[in-house]
Amino acid sequence: MTRILKKIIPNVFKKIIHLTINYGSDFLKYWKYSTVNKVDSLENKECELILNYHSIEKGMLFSPMKPKFAMQRVINLHSYLNDFDIMENASNSQIFIAYKVVIEYYELHENAGIDISDYYTLEQYDKYKKIIKDVGLDFNSGKVCYLKNDFYKKNANFFDFSFSRKSVRNFTGEKVSYQKILDAITLANNAPSVCNRQASKVYLVEDKSLIDFCLHVQGGLNGYTENINQLLILTCNREYFYTIGERNQLYIDGGIYLMNLLYALHFYEIACCPANWGKTIYEENKLAEKIKIKSSEQIICMIPIGLAIDEFNVTLSYRRSAEEVLKVISSND
Repeated sequence: MTRILKKIIPNVFKKIIHLTINYGSDFLKYWKYSTVNKVDSLENKECELILNYHSIEKGMLFSPMKPKFAMQRVINLHSYLNDFDIMENASNSQIFIAYKVVIEYYELHENAGIDISDYYTLEQYDKYKKIIKDVGLDFNSGKVCYLKNDFYKKNANFFDFSFSRKSVRNFTGEKVSYQKILDAITLANNAPSVCNRQASKVYLVEDKSLIDFCLHVQGGLNGYTENINQLLILTCNREYFYTIGERNQLYIDGGIYLMNLLYALHFYEIACCPANWGKTIYEENKLAEKIKIKSSEQIICMIPIGLAIDEFNVTLSYRRSAEEVLKVISSND
């Protein structure tokens, strides 16, 4: 027995050390490059722009408009939109859209006769318009209006189908049938996973008080929860991963499954809006008090589902061009 323990214990310590080193490296890179610690690179600043302008886009969906909505987001954006790096790169799609969204924000309030000069002046508005005057990107509004029947027009062409999928926040309150949800899960289950381990699981919550609790902890759907009567919670189970190199594989497999699930829900005309679960251990422990999910499972996303109302708005959520995303690596790089 002693001989066996001498062989096993050093091996366990080696794994602990190896895992600690790898998680330590993850920690250092996240601390160094994310905006948790600083905002200095163009990418960091662009991150802050997107976080704030997308919140304004979501505020534009309310009808009637809430006067001075997302005020703090506009104030936050001023400091970035006047940054030299940002102004010099106004042709980047996400920077351009940030300018356009705040310009639209000003015009919405001006047309409604609402004075916002205490946090957004005419001089700032004119400056933003001047900065992007010669940038030739298409933009009509930070929100897009759909009729339900048009939104779900079937396309044999996957290109059109993929671009037609949007996050819908306006539900009738009527529940989706259990069979229809099963059909969507069946379709989503064809998502690839590492070595076909299929570690993802979907929980269905239909208790309204429990749904409201979950969405309160999540915190991203304020103002839209009244008619949300069904909630999907997507998880991925750590018990299916076996090497130190796979320490983050659950997020990869879970993310792939999530995208497939969103397509499946859209295909079966189930309105949904993925609610980001980028939370800390404190929120996860709070949720665990009410939702009994195995501790080995990591929540990937919460997805409110329902039936869309006859006419609704969605955010533009302008996408980067392929040229912005694709980088060809040459032998000289």
